[in-house]
Amino acid sequence: MNALKLRQLLILVRREVWEHAFAFKWTPVIIFGLQILTIALVLMIGAKVDNELVFTLDGMRMYAELPDAQQQLMASIAMFSPIGLFHSVMLLVVVFYLAGSLYDDRKDRSILFWKSLPVSDRLTVASKVLTAIVAVPLLYLVGIIATQLVLLLIATGYGLAAGINVITDIWLQASLPRVWAVMLFGSITQSLWLLPIFGWLMLCSSFAPRLPILVAVGVPALIGLFQHFWSFFSNFRMPDVNLMLIVLERIGRGIVPLSIDVQMLEDGDLAGMGSEHLMSFGSVAAVLFSLEMAVGLVIGLVFLAGAVWFRRRATDN
Repeated sequence: MNALKLRQLLILVRREVWEHAFAFKWTPVIIFGLQILTIALVLMIGAKVDNELVFTLDGMRMYAELPDAQQQLMASIAMFSPIGLFHSVMLLVVVFYLAGSLYDDRKDRSILFWKSLPVSDRLTVASKVLTAIVAVPLLYLVGIIATQLVLLLIATGYGLAAGINVITDIWLQASLPRVWAVMLFGSITQSLWLLPIFGWLMLCSSFAPRLPILVAVGVPALIGLFQHFWSFFSNFRMPDVNLMLIVLERIGRGIVPLSIDVQMLEDGDLAGMGSEHLMSFGSVAAVLFSLEMAVGLVIGLVFLAGAVWFRRRATDN
């Protein structure tokens, strides 16, 4: 890709972010506000129950006496705790954004204007995909970081009141640079893991006459139901492979919730669990370079190629 096309791609991504400012920019702010409000309410209730914060400050002193490994684990859990809500909402935002990304241009007839510009359909589709897998995770990451910093500031206040060393016991144990790097790496890896679903959404958006989100959900759902009925009435057993279950499994797997060692949790080996199991680059890389990821990327690229093909032949009708 030459410099001109790269510049056009970045401009198109900025256009997407600008056109969907509420979903991409303001929604993380709202989630941040809701989480901070919830934390404030919990602290207020805790202050009422724990008169003069006796148990809270004793808990901070007990935390300061723990070994470094346990402090790092507790700090890592606290840093990863706000991620779930951000990523759940982000997935919904991206799904509805991609489902309407190519359909909306046809719906409001602005496709004629965009096709008159010296920008290829391939670049247009690429900009929307890049927005979903890079730009949106970056914007939501800002909200996560802001929430984490507020949590650390609150812990710092309690730590100072308890008389502990907040630098060594709180801030250094949180390992913020590593946590932020893993979150970014994990978010983009998760987006690539979901590329088959994202590509399918864009494909449906490129040809559906109306309500592309229903087409995107309805087609695999109907195929899955047909597989169930066919297998049951022909062999009197459940099908070995079901498309809808494959889609749901794809959504539910990958990085959960960013690099956590799920196998260790399932085995119940919590005693040997450390902070590296919550923020390991290796476990994220294992997903990124897995065979399932490679197959998913190929399927996603095929769907995106189909979206480009339909986009080239699209009109305002």
